[in-house]
Amino acid sequence: MEILSIRREHVDLQRRTIFIPKAKAGAREQPITKHLADFLASYIAALPPGSPWLFLSPGAKSGHAMDIRKPFRRVVEAAGLDPDQVVRHTLRHTAITHLVQAGVDLPTVKRISGHKTLAMVERYAHQNGAHIEGAMDRLQSRLKLA
Repeated sequence: MEILSIRREHVDLQRRTIFIPKAKAGAREQPITKHLADFLASYIAALPPGSPWLFLSPGAKSGHAMDIRKPFRRVVEAAGLDPDQVVRHTLRHTAITHLVQAGVDLPTVKRISGHKTLAMVERYAHQNGAHIEGAMDRLQSRLKLA
């Protein structure tokens, strides 16, 4: 719902952020990648003039889309994946795991993910064997051990 109720004025392409006024953990700014900012620039330019919503739905009372479950399910199925196992929240887990495995520190991941506590970030950050092995190799190199 947070995503579907984004308005044009919530998107700051220069700063690469989206303001989310009604997030579960309270209003916040969501950082976005350069790729997404570039995509949104052309997407917003193609929207009908005067429309405040990013995800319009002329038939909806609110004027914007209210539910993404069916389209998401279709995309997951088209990708050859099981829509009962790959849900919208899977994307969040995956993004946080990739940030951690890329070496992004947990306080920064917390800021990007919008979590209130590091404990919540830890629930999402799934480290695999290669990630842990790489961390130990970095430790060894800092200690100057053979």
